[in-house]
Parts: sequence; structure tokens; C-alpha cells
Amino acid sequence: MSDRDRPRRRDAGPGRPNRPTRGTGSAGRPDEPALPVDVAASDLDTDVRRDLLTLDKANAENVARHLVMVTRLLDEDPSLALEHARAARRRAGRVGLVRETMGIAAYNAGEWQEALSELRAARRITGNTALLPLIADAERGLGRPARAVEIARSEDGRALTGEEATEMRIVESGARIDLGEPGKAVVTLQSEDLSPGRSGTGPARLYYAYASALHAAGRTDESITWFMNAASADVDDVTDAELRLVELSSDEPDEDSIPVDDAALPGEVLVDEAVGAAVMNDITDAGTSDVTTSRAAAFDTGGIDETAVDVPTPGDTVAREDTVARDDTVDGVAVAAVASEQTHQAPTAGTRGGDTTAPVTSDPVSLASRYDALLLDLDGTVFAGHRALPGARETLETVGTARYFVTNNASRRPSEVVAHLVELGFEATEEQVVTSAQSAARLLSEHLEPGSRALVIGTDGLAQEVREVGIGVTRSADDRPAAVIQGHSPDTGWAQLSEAALAINAGALWIACNTDATLPSERGKLVGNGSMVAAVAHATGQQPLVAGKPAAPLMADAISRSRASRPLVVGDRLDTDIEGAHSVGVDSVLVLTGVSSVTDLLVAPPEQRPTYVISDLTGLYHDADTVRAGAHDGWHVELDGPAATVRRDGSAKTESLLPALASAVWFAIDEGALDPADLSVSGSDTEVREVLESVGVGRVR
Repeated sequence: MSDRDRPRRRDAGPGRPNRPTRGTGSAGRPDEPALPVDVAASDLDTDVRRDLLTLDKANAENVARHLVMVTRLLDEDPSLALEHARAARRRAGRVGLVRETMGIAAYNAGEWQEALSELRAARRITGNTALLPLIADAERGLGRPARAVEIARSEDGRALTGEEATEMRIVESGARIDLGEPGKAVVTLQSEDLSPGRSGTGPARLYYAYASALHAAGRTDESITWFMNAASADVDDVTDAELRLVELSSDEPDEDSIPVDDAALPGEVLVDEAVGAAVMNDITDAGTSDVTTSRAAAFDTGGIDETAVDVPTPGDTVAREDTVARDDTVDGVAVAAVASEQTHQAPTAGTRGGDTTAPVTSDPVSLASRYDALLLDLDGTVFAGHRALPGARETLETVGTARYFVTNNASRRPSEVVAHLVELGFEATEEQVVTSAQSAARLLSEHLEPGSRALVIGTDGLAQEVREVGIGVTRSADDRPAAVIQGHSPDTGWAQLSEAALAINAGALWIACNTDATLPSERGKLVGNGSMVAAVAHATGQQPLVAGKPAAPLMADAISRSRASRPLVVGDRLDTDIEGAHSVGVDSVLVLTGVSSVTDLLVAPPEQRPTYVISDLTGLYHDADTVRAGAHDGWHVELDGPAATVRRDGSAKTESLLPALASAVWFAIDEGALDPADLSVSGSDTEVREVLESVGVGRVR
């Protein structure tokens, strides 16, 4: 369903219409609403119909026709549209598009709990963050405005752009009114384009919401102006702005309610002392946490001088001439926040555990800030088995860039991954987790006819992912499966691998979730799925299609989920994470906390060379240019045959050593001047040798 078909609430209250009655068929199932003869599946957009390919042909036809009816009836008969959506859901409840349509229809009919459940399910299946405004507004409908604000100010909520971001701010503004915070409701919308004179549904709804907030804040004269703007913009009659104008014009304005000096012209932002105090309260309530996290912003200056904060007009930022300013966002409004002149130091690569100092995230050239999403590997990057890696928690708690956890491990479902992360002290949601099991199941559905059967070698979690794409599951080759899908499980042994070999030798398609030869753990490297895949390959003489890193499917799915235009892959393995980034043409950073060592880095082939190198996740706060692979001031690498000697001049930064050394060695290898197998590295003096040892280069001999 296109964005233009998505309904938008017009009222401020929850309003719940009566549910239509439903009969039951002879089989005890609810009757389906009649489908007019002129409704055809072909009326549905081709891209939308493609989502129904996992269904059998007859069922897909009926589901498509019900979806067409939802679109036709959404505005004129919301209750009947909902019945058609329910019929489609009963037939195809595992299809993300169907659940999304169901959620939208329930939302439009005022069935808030049903809408919330379906929209959340759709988001889990599709990863579509554009549904967040509807989810937040459904929370409002259920009388939970505080929850709506929490969603709006979450990391995903703040990451929305364009129309979705505007919708979210409109919802948040309404929730603020519900909470008795009209001043904040006004402020929430002031970062939007409030230039009067625009027309169309979007501007009309924005102007209307702003007018409502102003009226709730007691600024009646201004609200009348903005209801007039809304009425003028509302060419499609999506608001009741004209009715509100009639109501307001019948009331005598209170001339004392707004001081003359504070009167705002249309499009001008006006924040009185009460509103300013409310924003400041939001800031100070958060203590000294990162200003870009889902909590309210705060500055670790030891206090905030409210007189040094100027409130801008929409889209502008203002800084006092005698201060250092940085642009932050508070309740959706760009505010020129006065930063302390104290220098905030990012944690060094050697920082460990509780000694890590959480840095501010306002540095415009820090590695993390250069990108709009971090695609983080898990094992060896964020944690090792049941232990969080040094600095990982502190960094991910404060980094402002959107985070997604992309794992080759197919043994756990997203909910289990989240549970493990939370157990280790991290914050995560299922929407942030992308697994090779999910990508492998999707790949399977693209190669098999709907209703086919696949032999699953792996955990029950992998089997469930397969079922959710409409493919049947078996554990025996005797069932003549059309495909074999293989993921890691600690219970996989000779019997399971033999079933896979039998099915593959009989002609079954073979898909591997990943080909990681090992798994990192606290005890060291364990046998990974790739080693078991190799055993099956040796027995069959066949090679599988691979979903996980370094193959493109998982990386492509992660980028699609994040909707990022500048993603950064963060991982510890050159042969999976870094090569996977190369496979989809995005930048990458190697962290030296897992499988790949410094030696591996220096002799890496071109397809496994990272864009950046850092010791651990705290390096995400380093200046991006200091950790980029390439030449760096102060570091000189002299090659004499296989021997590389490192010399240091001046104040060369320690974090630049490995990027500089790797770049020089790669160049020599590519030019044929160095055999990687013979490489040795040493320092020109004792001090340099100590630095080499500190970053792990001392082991390269």
C-alpha cells in the first residue's frame, strides 16, 4: 500500500466506533465480506502482488482482491474495509504487507489495540520504520500518550525523515497536549516548515496540528491565524479547520492572554518563559547522558546557563558570539546549545571496562558521525560469548548514529539475540537485529514455489524463519525436500549432515546461512557453521548458495532494514564482515577484538581490506581521518625486502599507526615488492617498538 493510502487521524481523541458483527461459516470460521465481480487481483500494484508470491495461486488471488477492497473502502466505509483486511490476514498472516494493511485498516476504524498489534507485527516482519507514527498514534488512542512520546523520541523515531518525520512530530505534539504539556506541543512542531502559503494534505495537517497546540497553550489569536492557514491549505478536506475557525471566532479573545511584545507573526517561532523552562527541564532531567540518545538531551558542563540558549525560528540555529555552539535537538526543535569550553576526550583504544569515559557525540568528524547507520557484527565485535567486550556498552549507550546488529549466527531468533544483548547490559530491539537465518529464509522463498518443503539443518529458530516465508519444514531427506537450508546448531552431528548430503545428492537446492569456519568464544575459537558446510560440500561435491556475510544477501537486507544512505559496517572478521561490506560497496571498520588479528590485517587481500581500523568500539569516537587506512603525518614505514621498519616523527597519533602501516604494506604487496608470507615489522627505536607492541604489531615476525 502506498504512503498516500495510509490513513491519518483527524481527531485529537481516541474515539472507538462499534465493532461490526461477524457471522461464522460452516467450518466455524468467520464469514468473509463479499468481493464484487469487478475487483481483480490485477488491480493491485505489481510490486505489492509480488509480496504474495509465497502463497498458492488461488489464495494469493483472493488475498489480493481483499486488499484492493481495503484501499477502495478505507475512507468511505472504514468498518467494511477492516473486515476485508481481516479476511486477508486470516489467509496470509505471515505476509508483512497483509499485516501492514490490516494495521492501517484497524487504525482508520479506531480499533487501536488491534491496530497496534498488527502494525507492530508488520514492522517486525518488514522492518518498515515508516509505520512508527501510526504505532505511536495508536498508543495515544489507547490512552497512553507517554508511550507515544517515548516512541517518537526513540532512536528509530528520531531517525525518520521527510513526511514520516513530520507525521511523528504531529503525533508527538498531540501526545504532549494529552499529557497537559501544551508548551512542549508547540515547541515540538517548530522545527518543521511552518512557512504559510503552502497547500496540500501535508501542510494542512501540519498547520492544523500547530494551531491546535497554540490553542491548547492559550495562544488563541495565533491559533486562529494557523487554523486559517490550515483551511487555506486543505484542498482535499482532510481537516475540520473551517469548523474550528467558526467555533473560535464566536469566542471573545482574551487580550491579556498574550503580552503584546510576545505576539508572533505567522511562521515565526515564539517560545515564552514557561515553554523555555519546559524544554530546559527535559534537558536537565537526563543528567549527563548523550544528547543524541532516545532520552532528553543534556550537556555535561556542570550545569546549563539558560540565558545562553537562543530559540531559533524554524530550521535556524543561533549561537552566542562568545560561546562555542553545537546543534542539538530537543523535542524535535533545533536549539543552539552552548557547549563547555572544556575539551571532551574520547576514550583511548586501551580503555577497559568501567574506566571508559563516555564522550560527547557532537564531534562532526568522529567516525560514527560520518555515517547514518552502524551495521554491527555481534560475536567478537560487541561481545564474546557471555562477556561484553571492553568499551562496547559505554560506546553503544552514547553513540548518536542508528545501530543495527547484523549477525551470521543463524542459531538464534531476533528475540533471543535481544535477550542476550540485554542480559549483557546493552539496549536493543528486535527491529535492530538482522540475522543470516532471516536472509537465508528469504533467499529460499525466492527460489522455491510456494508450498514447497525444505530440509532444515539447524535450530528450531531457523525452522521457524523458514515457515514464516511460506515454506514447509522437514528434518528427513526421505520427504524429498526441494531444498536444504543449513545453519549453525550445537546439536548438529553426523546424522543431520548425512540427511543434508542425501537430499543434495538427490537434487535439492542447497542454501547455507553462513560459512564462518569458527565461532569466537571466551574459551577461544569453536567450530562454526562453515566447517560443517565444508563437510557436506566434501561429501556431495556441491557448493551452496550463501546468505550470510561475506555474501551480499544479508548485507543488502541490513541496509534495507536501516534505510541508510551512508551505512558503515563494523566487524571483527576480514573474511566475513569486511569482505561483506565490499560485496555491497559500503565502507567498513575493522575492530581488533575478535577473530582477525593485526597480522591478518596487514596481509589482507584487496577484497578484505577495511576503510578504517580501530582497536575496539571506543574507536568510533576517533576522528575519522585519523583511523582511515592511508598515509598519516608522523608515521613513516620503510620497506627493505620483507622487513618493514616504522619510524615516528613529532606527535603522531597512536590510533593512526595501524592504518598507516597497513596502507604501506598493502601497497608493497600490490606492487609485487613484498611476499606477505615473509613480512616482519619492527620499530626504529625503543619508543616506537613499545607503541607497536601496544597495538599488537609486536606479534608480526
